[in-house]
Amino acid sequence: MKNIEHSPASTPSPRHRLSSVASLRIVVALSACSALGLASGGCQVAKQTLRADFTDFNTIIQRSQNEQMLLNLVRMRFREAPLFLQAGSLTASYENTVSAGADATAQQGDQSLIGVTGTYTFSSKPTIAYTPVEGQQYVQQLMIEIPPPHFGMLLRAGWPVQKLCNLLVESVTPTGEELLSARPKSPSYREYKEFVATLVAAEAVGRLSVVKRADGGFELKAEGKTIPLESFRLRSLFLAMFEAAESIEVPEPQRSWTTAAIGGEEIRIRATATQPTDALVSVEYAGWYYSIANDDVCSKDTLALFMQLCRIQSGAPAPGPVLTIPAR
Repeated sequence: MKNIEHSPASTPSPRHRLSSVASLRIVVALSACSALGLASGGCQVAKQTLRADFTDFNTIIQRSQNEQMLLNLVRMRFREAPLFLQAGSLTASYENTVSAGADATAQQGDQSLIGVTGTYTFSSKPTIAYTPVEGQQYVQQLMIEIPPPHFGMLLRAGWPVQKLCNLLVESVTPTGEELLSARPKSPSYREYKEFVATLVAAEAVGRLSVVKRADGGFELKAEGKTIPLESFRLRSLFLAMFEAAESIEVPEPQRSWTTAAIGGEEIRIRATATQPTDALVSVEYAGWYYSIANDDVCSKDTLALFMQLCRIQSGAPAPGPVLTIPAR
């Protein structure tokens, strides 16, 4: 009978087993350290992103509202009805994902190869909800005459009386005097201009003020003269915008689209074939770019006044269809 010899199976030396355990411990430690390091760095990224997003969201909404106001002014110049979208809400969701790993390969001679891997991802998904201004809210914000107390509030906020009168006043009936119309073709227009000149002169020397009466109403005091604010008949925001839009430049190819008009001097909106580089705000309409120049302070102030009036006149958002647009 043939003898068969059995060789004992080789087993790792105690020293090698110790190295394998040590390698495993190193792998676990490195994985934990990697995850902690990525998470710590991720927190800093998240904080910086949140701060940057707050500024970006504010800038996006302001720019979109300025563009919307300018676009509606251009529409009104071409006899189109304005459309306003009101920013109803802004939400942003953020997601952090951290993963880390390590591996070890034991080799002969008590040498081990250890590899460490890690990934970190951070994403944000902002969404702005816009609601069309319609129905009763549209009437209140655009069509109803601006209340006299709002005129006084704007004066007290520092808006020049000349600009407010040029844009918002339709007529005034000073105490004991006849109605003075702000329409250039009116017989009383010259007297109206003289009346406004007295207000401007009083403002220049700090003698123009708005005070509240005992009955809750308001009155304008100018150089010892008292005029109840109820004496002013003000335009609606729609009419004020329509009057201002008359001064918008109309390109030659589009002049048949509207009527000839001579507007005021409170706002100047240019029309160019290419997008301007020096504009505070610009919009494209029918192949042309309409803009307000950055160095045109008077026009910038007028745009800001219309924006402020739009907010003052607006009420609570009315329920209606919501248009959701991802912010970019």
